[in-house]
Amino acid sequence: MRTFLSELGCLPVSAMIHVPKAQEALDEEGRFQDDPDRWAGYFGRTLGQLSWWAEAAAKQREKQDPSEISPAFQRAPAQRNAP
Repeated sequence: MRTFLSELGCLPVSAMIHVPKAQEALDEEGRFQDDPDRWAGYFGRTLGQLSWWAEAAAKQREKQDPSEISPAFQRAPAQRNAP
């Protein structure tokens, strides 16, 4: 998926979220049944990385328009052709 998402212009984060047996881990309202603080920390790690990347990308975009450095940024991901 990382290669596919990168082609769509997504930034990768190294921390991934896995919820084994989600049907058993979550209650009917979507809350974790056991140790919700542990799960919050687990999700927080990934969301923290995602937030960092989003802020860094926004700051870089303010400094330089990406379409000026790469033709790939001038088209939508669906219009790009991989070699």
